[in-house]
Amino acid sequence: MTAGRRVGQESPKELLTRIQARFRELGLFGQTLTLDYGGKKYLARCDDLSFAVYRRLRRGHLSPGQPGWPVCLVTPEAVVDESSPPPAPEDDFASGLGLKGWLDLIDALYATG
Repeated sequence: MTAGRRVGQESPKELLTRIQARFRELGLFGQTLTLDYGGKKYLARCDDLSFAVYRRLRRGHLSPGQPGWPVCLVTPEAVVDESSPPPAPEDDFASGLGLKGWLDLIDALYATG
């Protein structure tokens, strides 16, 4: 999913446009994906406004209407990437994957051929 220029070499708007195009190619645009990584569950979605990955937190940590803690977000204005490795196994907020890792994981799971 990261063919062409590397993540970080383009503006947030260019990056989001490229991610949106790839999600359209995969038939995933506007869909919420459930991803498993490192024994944790994440929700990923790409739509007209953004690409986002949320860590699904244990029920007691969820706010009403919120899927969980955002670990990666790309909007036309900014790229936010909470990819630092967790300092402790019970840390719900760090995923250990950066933006490129999330895009590669989605490609590995959903690209055919």
